Amino acid sequence: MKTRGTAQNLLIFCVFLSLIVLSLSGCSGSGGGGGGSGNLYGTVVNLSYDPVSNADVNVDSSSAKTLSNGTYSFINLSSGEKLIKITSTAHTSSYRKVTFSGGQSANAGISFLANLDSKVTPIPNSGGTATNTNGSIKMVFPSGAFGSTTNVVLTTVPKIAAPYIPPGGDEFISYIVYAKPEETTLSVPAILSLPNLTQVPSTIEVNFYKFNTGTLVWDLLPGHGHSSPETGTIDFNSDQMGWMAAIMPLYPTPGWIEGIVSSGGTPIAGANVWTITSFDVSDQFGSYKLENVPVGTTEVFASALGHNLYTCPLPWPLVSSELGTALNINMTAIAQGNIEGIVRELYDGVLFQARVVASQSDIQKGETYTDEYGRYTLYNLPVASTKVTAYSNEHISSYETVTVIGGSTVPDVNFWLPDVGPVASYEYTFESGNEGFTTEADSLGHNFWHRQDYSPTEILRPKNYFNESHGAVKRKVYLKDDGIISNDSRIPSPHGGSYYFWYGQTTPATSEASYIGIEDPYVSEEGSGGESLNVEGNSGTLESPALNLTGYSFGKLSFWTWWEIEGKNPKQGEGYDAMYVYASKGPSYTTWHLLGYLNPYEDPAKDINVSGEAYTSGGFNQPGVWVQHNYDLSGYAGYTIKLRFVFNTYDRKYNGFRGWFIDDVKVENQQFGISSFGNNGIRYYPAFPKIRGN
Repeated sequence: MKTRGTAQNLLIFCVFLSLIVLSLSGCSGSGGGGGGSGNLYGTVVNLSYDPVSNADVNVDSSSAKTLSNGTYSFINLSSGEKLIKITSTAHTSSYRKVTFSGGQSANAGISFLANLDSKVTPIPNSGGTATNTNGSIKMVFPSGAFGSTTNVVLTTVPKIAAPYIPPGGDEFISYIVYAKPEETTLSVPAILSLPNLTQVPSTIEVNFYKFNTGTLVWDLLPGHGHSSPETGTIDFNSDQMGWMAAIMPLYPTPGWIEGIVSSGGTPIAGANVWTITSFDVSDQFGSYKLENVPVGTTEVFASALGHNLYTCPLPWPLVSSELGTALNINMTAIAQGNIEGIVRELYDGVLFQARVVASQSDIQKGETYTDEYGRYTLYNLPVASTKVTAYSNEHISSYETVTVIGGSTVPDVNFWLPDVGPVASYEYTFESGNEGFTTEADSLGHNFWHRQDYSPTEILRPKNYFNESHGAVKRKVYLKDDGIISNDSRIPSPHGGSYYFWYGQTTPATSEASYIGIEDPYVSEEGSGGESLNVEGNSGTLESPALNLTGYSFGKLSFWTWWEIEGKNPKQGEGYDAMYVYASKGPSYTTWHLLGYLNPYEDPAKDINVSGEAYTSGGFNQPGVWVQHNYDLSGYAGYTIKLRFVFNTYDRKYNGFRGWFIDDVKVENQQFGISSFGNNGIRYYPAFPKIRGN
């Protein structure tokens, strides 16, 4: 590898929603199936029912990010079978297939993600041992398993958070492990050791499965696991990372755990109750039953909407063979309350479909819209100081700060919004000049952002050739135009018009184009990628003019982009040639918030030897294409803001590519739905420090 609320009855359904193939009929809207397009909504939470924000949700070639309340949405999806993939840097992943009917809107329900284990183990090329925090699972990596130092995280995952239920039956249990980095094949197999929960004899073979994220099927892995009497573990030779499951036969015959889930004496319906191998959902009377629980002591967990996570105190329940163990679960309710009021126009009547948002410490906790009488209610808000903001198209937004009272409703939080008339949309094509955009160099004075005039007659190729004597042509970088490696690579034609902004440079004497800066002349090997002379690499900022979003109810940023950067490791968080998008509120513009960036979630070529190939907006080692990217600016409605596009190479290596192009930037008062449109499946994540691997 190359390394450089909802109703309780809905909750019962949603637990299984993430584990089975769905057929979504429209929850609202006109009927019909087959053709047309529709909208898809959903929520992502962890096992404590806390919302998971900033997670990536991918459907076909479109991707959305979850908001602070864990929700996501897609608009205008075409009909047919869809694969939903949910990923988060701090959680396990989730997959499901849905059959989406056009012309309808559908709620995909709640998806559960397990928190990743907190222990991160760097495994060098020479090998090493990784464990989870409590040492219950272990992987021993021999020398050469990874091509370079790789961070490994091992997480035990309860069945409730598995992407799909693994194979099994009444006489087996599934022990599920999520080994990160996902979708990695080791050059040399490692030894995976799991606890022998069911006392499997050493003479019995244990099957292991790997979850195939493409087919959404658990594939049987070659070989078998065997128990080790000396260590009390089941050991298996695996060359795979990602979702894995051991299907353990039950020795001796298991028992079960059953009881009532309640809070203050009131039964809780729809509570999730689980152990590491079993789970159930409480019925309308709060009753649950965990089947096939291995003999011995077992830790039990429970979660329910509006309640704190339940963790069974010591001593844990003792399960006996073929017998039931009683465990009644008393959950602690989270103190919650409601806020209600009316939104009116300042000198006129009430405002219908005004957007009302509740936030605490800048984290959104609730959102709703006014009815035809201007009334709204925000339900189930935590007890705390709460900022309530009302928005309506073509009106100045307003906010009030109130304290939510547990078990009651704060009344008469009313708003009178002045009418400001039609609001402006902002569109920048760069045909008439910089149009208010400015550029800023890094601390070393490097900055290659500039407005570029596209000249189709001028060949602009990266610093590509050397050693051309005796008819030999070697390349530092391998660039594809029209699907083939080109000797005359050009900068791309603009998305529209004749101008765009480009992070790159030209050398007029040779018509060379790249972001290499001053090239190191002593690095001239075939496929070297081209190296900058300055050790630190280079970076630069493109900043928009001030954008007045007064009168906005929502906010959406869209722009068209083309890029060609290094293919060695452009991965988010660990890679290079990072492309960031930021926003900041005025008037000071001192705090910049990351909206996302365009680099891929995983290294697109981690399992192959990369030299001078590029990663482009069309994919790894593919011709670049113009793609549109969109970001949610609803949190900036009512403010004056600025935007920034920041490029950073982070080092001197592999800088001989054509760089990043921005065209047709637009900010408008539209509801955000889809976060990218293109053919490359780009996903956005926040930035982390960069460390170049060996």
